[in-house]
Amino acid sequence: MVRAMSVRIASLLSVCLVASSGIALAQPDPAPAGDPAAPPADGAPVEMTEDPPPSDMEGTSEDPDAPKVIGEAPVIAVPQKEARSGYPIEDALRPITLPANMSEVAIDPHLNVDEFQATATLRARYGITRTIQLGLNYVLGSIYDDPASVTSDKVGFHPGKAVGLDVTVLLQDWIGIKVGVPVYIDPVAVSLQLGAPMRFIFDRFTIGGLDDLLNIKISKFAPQYQNELQNAALAALYNTNTTQSRGDLRLSGYGIYQHKPNLSFSLRFSVIMDDFSSNRGDTGFGGLTTALRAGLLHSPKRFLDLGFGLGFDDLSKAGSFGPNLFVAFRI
Repeated sequence: MVRAMSVRIASLLSVCLVASSGIALAQPDPAPAGDPAAPPADGAPVEMTEDPPPSDMEGTSEDPDAPKVIGEAPVIAVPQKEARSGYPIEDALRPITLPANMSEVAIDPHLNVDEFQATATLRARYGITRTIQLGLNYVLGSIYDDPASVTSDKVGFHPGKAVGLDVTVLLQDWIGIKVGVPVYIDPVAVSLQLGAPMRFIFDRFTIGGLDDLLNIKISKFAPQYQNELQNAALAALYNTNTTQSRGDLRLSGYGIYQHKPNLSFSLRFSVIMDDFSSNRGDTGFGGLTTALRAGLLHSPKRFLDLGFGLGFDDLSKAGSFGPNLFVAFRI
């Protein structure tokens, strides 16, 4: 009996040893000391790590209008065609009026072989605004045989006596209205000059006209800037109390071909109706005169124009053929 009891106690001890061994095997191994990746023990405090600072502390590189989207293709900017600005060097592309605050001074000597007279006129323009332009015309002088000296036949230089102001207002890019007041100094004669300058631009080609449509006598006779000899003849007739012309109607037009950016060719024509009548009256006034001129304009600089032309002041008279020059400077 004692032996049987000893066997039972030994079996019970064996079972206890096996159970205690299984419990020891089921527990995890302790983490090595100093391993930051090891999980904290139950109930131990957890140390929080700080995030690294952003690369752009001030936020200057941020663009709220163009957020970055992951996977979005970059936008490539398409170069835009540069818009034209300022006053074009191409004669065919120029507007009717000067830009604001731009000035132009020009001189255009003109020679007529028929009665041999040469007139040089100074012309100035100033752009008050893009649509309003102020103009000044002054006849510097002329070479001709003075019609007031009937007893002598001598060609000489005579100071100019015609001067006037005009204003051009642009109504649309292709049309404006022009009002001027030509004045002859001795004797004092005044007229009213009206125009409707028109200009149509077709790339290399431009057509226009009607710059000086009407010249209406207000006092004594109607002065003009193109022919100082005619002014002198009208002044001489006034002293004889002869009936004067009431003015003239001028239907003019031109075409410009831009061969190169700094070189253009032009053709200009005009039909002038003296005394507003197509028939010449007993007074010697009236009738139609047709003028035709061809020329070229070279602009070596954007602010400088050099022109030359040839043509007839009256197609019915071969002697009216003559050259003309043109020089303009802008600032």
